[in-house]
Amino acid sequence: MSISLITENSWIDILKIQEEAYVEIAPEDVDILKSKWLSSPKTCSVYSEHNNIISAYLLAHPWASDMPPKLHEISPVTGSVNLYLHDLALAHEAKGKGIAKKLVENLIDTAKIQGFKKILLVAVQNSSGFWDKFGFLHIPNAVICPSYGHSAKLMVLELKT
Repeated sequence: MSISLITENSWIDILKIQEEAYVEIAPEDVDILKSKWLSSPKTCSVYSEHNNIISAYLLAHPWASDMPPKLHEISPVTGSVNLYLHDLALAHEAKGKGIAKKLVENLIDTAKIQGFKKILLVAVQNSSGFWDKFGFLHIPNAVICPSYGHSAKLMVLELKT
């Protein structure tokens, strides 16, 4: 079991996981997801079991705004001290095994090494309690695209070096 960088061969499993994980929002097209990966491949990762089947993924990319990008749109490549955590999703059988925690901790470590100052994300499907555990704080009154769903919350983690 290990965390590794996404490769071109990862996408079949990533799309299956995305379809399974999101019930309140529409899944994104593979080209949209790949745009996040291609803009910052070192901040995008997968978690594989011993049989090399991917059971979780995380996509994060630089983002030059304090407002989140819209879903279903290709994100432009930007140089920024902000990192936007676009997506963290697990297959059903991977839940409850600490895999999400490992992926997030790996991203935080990577972000610090790469010099990012903060990580932004939109918590969807009532997931803000999960993000609270890592120190992410809710940004009240943030304008969020409706495509994120009715309970979406913008959150931020200031990175201390």
